[in-house]
Amino acid sequence: MSDWAKFAGVVFMLASMHTVAGPGERDEPDESLPAVFGFVRDARGAPVSDAKVTAQVKEGVTFSVTTSSTGAYRFPIFGNVDPANVVIACSKQGYRQTRVTRRPTPAKADAPKRVETECRLERG
Repeated sequence: MSDWAKFAGVVFMLASMHTVAGPGERDEPDESLPAVFGFVRDARGAPVSDAKVTAQVKEGVTFSVTTSSTGAYRFPIFGNVDPANVVIACSKQGYRQTRVTRRPTPAKADAPKRVETECRLERG
């Protein structure tokens, strides 16, 4: 695949990115789209709102979103970007990242790939 095709796929992905659901809306990703989604939690498992979640595609493009009040985030992945090729990191002032856990979600035969991630932060 050419560099141009990779770039075009990522640009389309960024232009199509949705924000995390607001109050009273679903925090789950749209089932019809490939996605990397999940939650940011503290050491006790409580949600961390307004944390920055960064996704870096292994080809080098990086983008970010902010978590909702429930600590949820979502990166829809479009075109030729495989969720398995995305590295997730999280941060918030006054915290440090302690781990990121990836859980591929069971997919139906015709469903796009989805990867759930949980990012843990600890004060300090």
